[in-house]
Amino acid sequence: MRKSLYDILKKQYDKKQQLAYDNLTTRRDKLYSIEPRLMKIEEEINQLGISYNKMILQSENSFHQVVEELIQKIDSLKLEREERLIRLGFPKDYLEAIYECGSCKDTGYIETERGFESCACFKQQLILLSFERSNLKLTEKENFDCFDANFYPDDVDEEKYGIRKSPRDHILGIKDKCLKFVENFADPNEKNLYFCGPTGIGKTFMASCIAAEILKNAGTVLYQTAPILFDTISSYKQKSLKSESDEDCTYSSIFDTDLLIIDDLGTESQTMSRYAELLNILNIRQLNNLSRPCKTIISTNIEPNKLYEYYTERVASRIIGGFSFIKFAGKDIRSIMKASAK
Repeated sequence: MRKSLYDILKKQYDKKQQLAYDNLTTRRDKLYSIEPRLMKIEEEINQLGISYNKMILQSENSFHQVVEELIQKIDSLKLEREERLIRLGFPKDYLEAIYECGSCKDTGYIETERGFESCACFKQQLILLSFERSNLKLTEKENFDCFDANFYPDDVDEEKYGIRKSPRDHILGIKDKCLKFVENFADPNEKNLYFCGPTGIGKTFMASCIAAEILKNAGTVLYQTAPILFDTISSYKQKSLKSESDEDCTYSSIFDTDLLIIDDLGTESQTMSRYAELLNILNIRQLNNLSRPCKTIISTNIEPNKLYEYYTERVASRIIGGFSFIKFAGKDIRSIMKASAK
């Protein structure tokens, strides 16, 4: 399965690179017809680059001065190119390829001290292909730019909302905590997040806001509802029993992705095997987090003091010890939005 996904992604990245090259060629042709000198500059830079590489390969001390002169000539030509572009009304990088991912230049790989590794964009695309229902498209409309505290009441009613401040002030405080979570995401001491509260008051929205920020920072994110997550694990184990040895990305991503969002925890089948699976996820991700960012967000209707009623003592204890609890309060935003749309 993983090999076929890699093949699919490789073709997608080849298309991205080709598109970037074709677009660059179109821009070059247009500019060269307007300003022929730009084409001559490009040719001179290329020729000097070839000479430079030859000098470096020879690596003799007598060539050091020549190499310096070549670098100065190349820099001078680049400066002339930038000045001509700006004078023509184009940005100075107009003759450079534009890639979807600047880190890997749409190759899918980056060079590190350990050698070439998959870029974060490639890892994220692999996750999205593996989980077609990952719902990460939510981040396009559910992010901090779309956050609106006006959906939350401004009145204080502890009996009604279960908090001692207005839901509006409360959600603004939650937003600050979530932004701090993003800021400290790489800190192994930063706890996971446990969102709890009634349906429709912003738990999934806030998780999507965090997901959008992690994606912006080149992290990987996996969002799944609890029932689908555990069904994925069960499916993987059934395949394993049949000796289907191909590595399954859908399974490994649960443990490896930088941010795992488990939505609607408690709606999955309540069985001992599910308890063991959840404990395994939490334990492995906690260990991973010691060496690299590996955080988890749980969104649920289950209040913290009710965890022991739903899960085994070990699972409940692991959640209580490893998560910061954030209670959501207010009115059902979905109902408000539906009413306003009529």
